Amino acid sequence: MQAGYNQLSGQYDQARNAINTNYGNASNLYAPLVASTGAGANAYGNASGANGAAGLQTAMNDFHNSGQYGNYGFSLQQGLQALDRTHAAAGNLASGNADTDTLNYATGLANNTYNSYLSGLQPYLGANQAATAGAAGVQTGQGNALAGTDILQGNAANTTQTGIGASNAAATMNNYNVGSNILGAITGIGGLALGGLGAAGGVGGLSGGLSNLFGNFTGGANGGTASNPLPGLTAADYGNGAGLFDQFGVA
Repeated sequence: MQAGYNQLSGQYDQARNAINTNYGNASNLYAPLVASTGAGANAYGNASGANGAAGLQTAMNDFHNSGQYGNYGFSLQQGLQALDRTHAAAGNLASGNADTDTLNYATGLANNTYNSYLSGLQPYLGANQAATAGAAGVQTGQGNALAGTDILQGNAANTTQTGIGASNAAATMNNYNVGSNILGAITGIGGLALGGLGAAGGVGGLSGGLSNLFGNFTGGANGGTASNPLPGLTAADYGNGAGLFDQFGVA
């Protein structure tokens, strides 16, 4: 029974190794996804101001180094040149209206470009949440799978130990019953000898009866046992029944 459990235990170990390997592979797939989307989500936090003034300054630096800022510079240059030509043709290039138009155009273009940059980062929020949830699901699945194997192995161990205990108890009870039966047989023999007391002439008849009865077991020796014979005797002098008396301490 224990050998069967030991074999089963080895199979549970193999199952746990397989769980750790497979879930580990899945976790490795999520790791770079979590990292990349996390960087985008953090950039969105900076650009939106959610990460504070330091984050916003980092976002400005990132924006200036982005391709969108390069497009903004080109669009700004082209737009301002167009405004200049328009005001020059109207003869009011040096007027206050020309300055206002220039400021409005530059501000509007900057806002639109930056908002476009911010919108481009926003999807990383959802992507990072999904990637993180997926990675957490892998870890949760691994934990549940390992817990399941531990529970099954624990139940198997409990069943094995319960069976071993029941088997040992049955063996002990069987030994007790055998000993009880042998003791009953000896008691019965004594009863037969006592029953013959009156018919055999009192104590003298009993002594002779017991001598005749136990002589068949002891080989005629009077006193001692096969394991502890009287001086001048050997175990052979105690006959085939000597082991029975040794077992129950009968001298």
